[in-house]
Amino acid sequence: MKSLLNFVILVLLFGTVKAQCAFVYVSEKVNGVDIPLERVECEITINDSIVKKKDTQNDGSLGRFSLERGNHHLKVISEEFKDSEVIEFVVNESRTTNVNVVLVRLSPVQLEEKKKKLKKD
Repeated sequence: MKSLLNFVILVLLFGTVKAQCAFVYVSEKVNGVDIPLERVECEITINDSIVKKKDTQNDGSLGRFSLERGNHHLKVISEEFKDSEVIEFVVNESRTTNVNVVLVRLSPVQLEEKKKKLKKD
C-alpha cells in the first residue's frame, strides 16, 4: 500500500513538472504572412557551442532543446535562405519557451553566390 501511494505521488509530480526547454519554429514571410517551412534542412547554433543539423517538421518546428535556465542566443542557417540574425531568448525555470525565427529566401543570384562561398570554405 505504501509503495502504491509513493508511485501515485511520483506520477503526479512528473505530470505537473514542466521541462526547461525551448521549441524552435522556422517560417518564411510571404506577402506579409508567416508560412511555416516544411522539410527544410537547417543548422541551428545555440550559444555558439551547440550545433545541430535538423529538418523542419510539417509545422515548421525544429524540435525541442533542453537548456539551462537563463539567457541564450540562437542562429539558424539554411542553404536556400539568408542566415538568420542572432535571436536572444530567455529560458525560465519549469517553462517551455517558443522561439520563432523568420527566414528570407535568397534570389537565384544570391543563392549561387552563397553556394560558391560554401565551396571555397
